[in-house]
Amino acid sequence: MKTIFVRSLSGLVYVLLIFLCTTNFLSDIVYVYFDHKINSYHLLYALLTLFLIGSSYETVKLLKYTNLIYKILTFILIGIVYYTFTQNFFNGSFSLKLLYWRYILVLVLFVLCILTLFYFSDELYTDSAKLIFAIAYLSLPFGLSLSIPRSNNPLTPEIFYIFLLLWISDSFAYLIGSKFGKKKLAPHISPNKSVEGLIGGIVSTLIAGLIIEYYEPRLRGNWIVISIIIAILAPIGDLAESKLKRKFNVKDSGNLIPGHGGLLDRLDSFIFCIPAVFAYYLLSTIV
Repeated sequence: MKTIFVRSLSGLVYVLLIFLCTTNFLSDIVYVYFDHKINSYHLLYALLTLFLIGSSYETVKLLKYTNLIYKILTFILIGIVYYTFTQNFFNGSFSLKLLYWRYILVLVLFVLCILTLFYFSDELYTDSAKLIFAIAYLSLPFGLSLSIPRSNNPLTPEIFYIFLLLWISDSFAYLIGSKFGKKKLAPHISPNKSVEGLIGGIVSTLIAGLIIEYYEPRLRGNWIVISIIIAILAPIGDLAESKLKRKFNVKDSGNLIPGHGGLLDRLDSFIFCIPAVFAYYLLSTIV
């Protein structure tokens, strides 16, 4: 009973933190009651940066480097790559059409990173290979999350709804899989996942996408398309992190969120889906 309570409480705090930092709710409350204006996009940037720092720490620990220098270099280079995305975030000038070659290169690098994880994971035995993998796996998705088109005045909650769709996918996959799951999805990578759960997660995410598209016309992009992307890729992102943990014989990426494991355990699908969602925005801009 205590375990369920702790898990529920920590999950609630995690969800509340994301809601407050990815919408205008906290900014509006502070303005109404304290007559002070908080820039919501500063909160969003702070949240994503903290998530990147925590995920970087867990990844370095998970990859089991043998050389301290490579550990330090990983943090430094992840920070540098992430910083290159910061300027566009704060000035609101995304320039997708002007910078699309740069973004295409970033997306290609991330795809190569994922292919390495699924098909060439045996190559991740040297510290230099781990360094390159960690940079691509973390700094590129978090950097691209800063480049998701949005409005700053007021902040439109595209990132919040991406998280919401990910939670719906994960929750319904778990609930339906627990109740009806019989056929294993990937027993050698994640034995608890089932095909029935996968279908439940996909259907529920598509329904949520339809609702968001209908009731949130202020959002950039077509959210039916975005929900399809997330419905398909979120389970793969979960499997990707499971494969990474299995490769290095780790059960959980950390214990930062009691009852849930580490940040990577919560953000695996986000890390995997953000590049694909961004690719959709990029394609819709240049076509």
